[in-house]
Amino acid sequence: MASQTLVQAKLFINNEIVQGVVEDIISINPLYSVLPFQGYEGQAILVNREVTLGTTEVLAVDTTITAKAAATFTQTSYSATKLIGDVEMDNLVAVQSSGAGVDQLAIEISSKAKSIARLFQTGMATGTGTSPQMNSLHSLCDSSQYTTATGGTTAQALSFALLDELFDLVKAKDGQVDWAMMPARTMRSYKVLLRALGGTTMDEVITLPDGRKVIGYESVPIFKNEFLSVAETADGAALTGGAMTSVWAGCFDDGSSRVGIAGIHPIAVPAGIEVRAIGEMETKDSTMFRVRQYANLVNFSRRGLARLTSLSN
Repeated sequence: MASQTLVQAKLFINNEIVQGVVEDIISINPLYSVLPFQGYEGQAILVNREVTLGTTEVLAVDTTITAKAAATFTQTSYSATKLIGDVEMDNLVAVQSSGAGVDQLAIEISSKAKSIARLFQTGMATGTGTSPQMNSLHSLCDSSQYTTATGGTTAQALSFALLDELFDLVKAKDGQVDWAMMPARTMRSYKVLLRALGGTTMDEVITLPDGRKVIGYESVPIFKNEFLSVAETADGAALTGGAMTSVWAGCFDDGSSRVGIAGIHPIAVPAGIEVRAIGEMETKDSTMFRVRQYANLVNFSRRGLARLTSLSN
């Protein structure tokens, strides 16, 4: 008598399926988990920034005062943009999945929400800032907040001196730097610098609110961000067309809307995120849901964000 084959046996055997979905589409960006978000009323947030101070002078006794000029200001407007996607669920698929204990609709909505979060992080790193595109670190950083230009197509290697120059540009909180950020390849180069010291600061780590530990410099957490461009041109002129990258440093806004970076959203929508049931589709036996986020990235103070450009490593 011949032995039963695996081909036949598998007709009667149910394979074990692990509940849930294993995440395989992953890009590292822990700064996103600590970025503050704040709501705004009306159509936008209007930020008034100093341009010049009212003039003053030092005078001798009985001298005519000539320091009469008033302060001047400029106004910047920030508003949310729209990150959005639809879920179309065939009703037959939904009921068959439900009968098997699988909430297919929840899986699809969760996937759209994750996609929107990745879209926000992509925009935060590389958005053009031109409506409807998101504001990014690149579009928000003032030209006066770049480290010394290298000129032409010259590239430079990361160094502690360059990091010091970068940190010196962050002044919005009286010189306090809340965060620094770099792509993965530059993080590896930073660790090479630390190892070359012979020993003391490789274990300088900062614990984030979620319990994750990240490496630091001068007690400032350095966040790896895999969404950042590594194809920049010299001096940060463009995010594509080259082979360079930037390191960023800055302040988180403290809720005052005056000192640093934050995410913004209309106050009527918590965190700007909403799942809306659109209903039965007219021409299909399907139900539609819309997943959306109304949000954007802002930098309230020009002195709350700085950039070290032209890095080759």
